[in-house]
Formats: sequence, C-alpha cells, structure tokens
Amino acid sequence: MRYEVKRDRILSIMRPVALFLLLTLFVYVVYAADVTELLTGSIHFIDNQSGDSEISSTTHTCEDKCSPKETDTNEISNIISLKTCIMLCGDLPIWPKPMNINVKDKDVSTFSKNRIGIKLNAPVNVRGDLKKATDIFMKNLPVSDEFWIDEDDSVLFNIYINVIDIDNVLRLSTNEEYALSVKKVEDHIDVELSAPTYFGARNGLETLIQLIWSDTTSNKLHIIHDVEIKDKPKFAHRGVMVDTARNYFYIEQLRKVVDGMAATKLNVLHLHLTDASSFPVVLPRNTLFAKYGAYDPEMVYSPENVKDLVEYARIRGIRVVLEIDGPSHVPPALNRAVEDLVVCGEDAVFNGHLNPENNKTFLVLEDIYKDLLDLGTDDEMFHIGGDEVNLTCWQQTVSNSPKQQLHHKAKHSTAQANMMKIWINFTNRMLDTVISAKQGDVPQHIVIWSSDLTDRYISQLDYKNVVVVQYWFGSINPIFANGNKVILSTVGRWYLDCGFGSWKSTNSRDNGVCDPYTTWHTFYKYRPWVDEFPTHKDQVLGGEACLWSEEVGADSLETRIWPRAAALAERLWSDPDVFNRTDVYVRLDIHRERLTMRGIRSEAIWPRWCSQNPWKC
Repeated sequence: MRYEVKRDRILSIMRPVALFLLLTLFVYVVYAADVTELLTGSIHFIDNQSGDSEISSTTHTCEDKCSPKETDTNEISNIISLKTCIMLCGDLPIWPKPMNINVKDKDVSTFSKNRIGIKLNAPVNVRGDLKKATDIFMKNLPVSDEFWIDEDDSVLFNIYINVIDIDNVLRLSTNEEYALSVKKVEDHIDVELSAPTYFGARNGLETLIQLIWSDTTSNKLHIIHDVEIKDKPKFAHRGVMVDTARNYFYIEQLRKVVDGMAATKLNVLHLHLTDASSFPVVLPRNTLFAKYGAYDPEMVYSPENVKDLVEYARIRGIRVVLEIDGPSHVPPALNRAVEDLVVCGEDAVFNGHLNPENNKTFLVLEDIYKDLLDLGTDDEMFHIGGDEVNLTCWQQTVSNSPKQQLHHKAKHSTAQANMMKIWINFTNRMLDTVISAKQGDVPQHIVIWSSDLTDRYISQLDYKNVVVVQYWFGSINPIFANGNKVILSTVGRWYLDCGFGSWKSTNSRDNGVCDPYTTWHTFYKYRPWVDEFPTHKDQVLGGEACLWSEEVGADSLETRIWPRAAALAERLWSDPDVFNRTDVYVRLDIHRERLTMRGIRSEAIWPRWCSQNPWKC
C-alpha cells in the first residue's frame, strides 16, 4: 500500500515535469532551426565566392584629431587603425614627454624584428651593459611570438649607439641626456642614438621603443620617421619608495616595480626595508636581526637577493637606496639579538626606538651601515631614516636608567627641551657613524626624513652641505633657510597609500593617515617649485612617490603604483608648463597600455570607450 501511494505521488510530480521538458524541447528545436538559418546565411555571406560582398570595417582619418570612418574590404590596405592614427595625428604620444622634439616629416615604415641590426660604439666596459639593454629593447618590442610580417614588405632597420663615458655607475650627478634621430635612407631606417653615458643611451632606447607600434589591422610593425629628439631630465632624483616592512614583497614583485620604473624613466628605487613591525633583510654582520625580526623564515631578503636586485635595477637605469630606519620605527624583536637595543616596544610594538643609553647602539648602527654599503646601496645618497621620534619614550628611558647618560648636557634632566637635544645629538652621531662606516669618506648626501627636528632645529645638525631632507610633512621653509637640499615626497600629493581608511579602526568614518585618495591628476599637477617656493627650486633634487604598505599586499602592489607614479615621472622629467587634458590623457593611457604589454598591472584612467574615442571624452 505504501508503495502504491509513493508511486502515485511520484507520477503526480513527474507529469508536469515531463510536459515542461517536452515544451522546452519544442521551443529549442524551433529556435535552433532559426539560428541554423541565420548562421547559414552568415556563413554564406562571409564565404561568398563571387567577391561582391563587403565586410564593414572602420578606418581613421586625421583632421585635427582622429575620427572614425566606415570603409569596406576593397580598401583594406588603406585602413588606418586608431593606434596608427594617434601616432600620425598631433604630438607623438611619448611618456614622459621629451624636452625637445622635432618631427620633420611624419612618415611611417614597416619593419621586421629579425631585420634589426645594432652597432655599438662605446668603451669596452660599457658594451656589455649596452648589449643587455638592447636585449631588453628587443624583448620589449610590441610584438608577440605569433606576430608575422612579410619580409619583402619590410625595410632594414639599423640602430647605431654611441656612448662616450666609461663610467657605468649611476649617481645623482650622472648625465642622463641623449640625442635620438630616426631617418629613412633609401630602403632602410637609420637610428642614431648618442649619449655621454650608458644611462643616457638606455633612456634613448626607451624613447625609441615608443616610436614603434604593432598594428593588428595590417599585421605589421611600424616606426615613425623623420624624427629628432634631444632630451634630458629636469630633476636628477626621480623615485619610488616601497615599504617592505609592514607587508613583505618577494624579489620577483620588486623586479616588476623596477621594470615599470625603467619604462617610465624613473631612476631611484628607495626600499624602506625595516620598520617596527619587521626586519626582513639578512645582514651578514648580524644575521639574528632577520631571524628574530622577520615575519617568517621565507619572508627575508638574502644578501644575494639584494645584490641581484641592485644589479637588475642598475642595468635598467635605476639606483637603489636601502633604508633601515632609526632611531624610531625599530622592531622590539631585535632585543633578542642585542640586549637592551630597543626600548618602548614591549607594550606597543609600533613604538620601538633605539636605546640612547646603550653603549652598543652606535656599534650596531655602524655594522648595519657597512652591510648596506656591501649590499649595494647608493653610497653617495645614504638614507638613515630619522623621523617620528617619540620623545616621551626616550624621556622615560633616560629618567629610569641607572646607566650613564648619552650626553652630559641632559644627564639629570628629563625636560622635553633636553629630550630634543638628545635627538639632535643622536642624529649627529648617526651622521658620524655613516662616515665611519665609509672609512672616513663623507658621502655626497645623507638623507633624513622631515620631522619636528627639521622644522625647528635643523641648524643644529652637522654637515649642512651633506644632509638632504626627504620632505613629507611639516615646515619646509626652515630647511631652505638653512641651505639644505630636499627630496619631495609631500603627503597628500605624492603618497600612494592615501585614501584607504584607517587600518587600526573599525569605524568607517575614521580617516587614514592621509585621506583622501591621491589621484594621478594630483601627482601630475603638483609643482611646488613653481607654485610655492620658486626662489628655492635649485635646492630641490627631485622627488619620490611613497608607498607605505600597511594596506598593500602582493596582489595590489603594482596597481597602487601605476599609473600614478608615471604621472610623477613626467613631472620630474620634463615638467611641462601646459596641461592639455586630451594630450595628457591619451599619452598616459597609451603608456599604461605599454606597461600592461610588459606584464605590469596598472589601473585604468578612464573607460575603454574613451581609449577608443579619446577626443570625445
């Protein structure tokens, strides 16, 4: 009986289901017949053997700007893609914009990658670097392995590179200028690239590759000629700072940052290696710092890692500044390596400071500085950190310590003013320690962050002609008045981490350290040497875009940097006076695409429709 009831219930359920399936099948058959007819018609249309049928296509014409125009297959050889039209219409979309460019005749030739010939005229010790640079150039040509070209339809492509200087070490004083000429002579293209140094020639290769594009409409590589460019940067220091302490980034990820910088003519990678939260770099003179200070044994930079990254960057025209911050921003875990080295970090890890009472402090710092020099940090621009010292921390340390005071002037005093004296004297000893680590050789520049010290007491620091202030916040006028030079990294202007809220609060209304979000327009339009302190522009060495990594992970590293750091790059390279909105958008959008083609992730700057219709946005 139970079986009969269950069967009836099943049948009552299955009948409507079966009816629904039959109706669905009927509709599908009818629809499929219509689709088959439609597809058959389409196939017949495309495969029409008479040759009378035409496929609608779009070409572009240049009448002050690129405009789309419908054409047909009869004119396929005359179709001009948007990319080709942009290269031919208006200013060349080079990023950063060169200082001087002369387009004599906007003509275009096609060429094949395997018909490129390169001749090097340079000192022997520079030729090896030039060979590596030209290999990178060939690898970065905008063409895939599947891209083909008819050899008979391409021209010979000769590149002549001339370098004079034997020096292949990049310094602040290195001449990065170059002269580039692209001409068509009879049936071949001649490129003349001349530069005083290897690094100028490398910059010229980056510009040359921007005169080349692949056109999928015609399946060909193109180069524009006849063009002459004479170019050099306005500022010698053009950098990106990456904080590798708050969150760790693998060497491969830092190499990608270098690749983007090389494509954009940025020339300083500043690594804020350590902070209160971690110490991820292995220093040969004290390996215990990384052992106890790193997040994980796998999250460390070995000496070989760092040296390889420094060389990888050098070949790409970038010098590396390695910063180990102090006297604040120090991991308390270092006390496991050196007793009483760090104070104030037991209850608040982010408040760790070097102990001004410990006689070993400056011996430890000297070893650290020697290791950084051995690892390849820029020895002419040595960064010691130096900001955000918590004087209350030191006041408690001094007042509670039975040990001898660091400075006799503050021996029995815990007053705030005398704490500032300790900070001043501590910084001066740090400067002396750098010189000692360099065996008495005074570096051209020692960099410190702006702080309360530089706001009010910078005149009390030694080595006025050596100390450079990396300005991020506070008062800049006392720095200029004291005659110091600056590197600009102004918060709210050139900070890459602004606008993501506070990582320490659950209140959605709490601002982060620097809200709101800093757009690429803000990066681009910031010209304080023109708008704020024009009489002190000679004291500006350049600038850096800073990425503090509290809320940045491996997946977001590249997109936090690009394309905003590219906006900084043009501001520091050629510093154009005029902001032509369409020109800047088009050139930056094309450069963003170049970065993407090199495997570098970059945020979009507008909808894709605007990339295809830039003059309508």
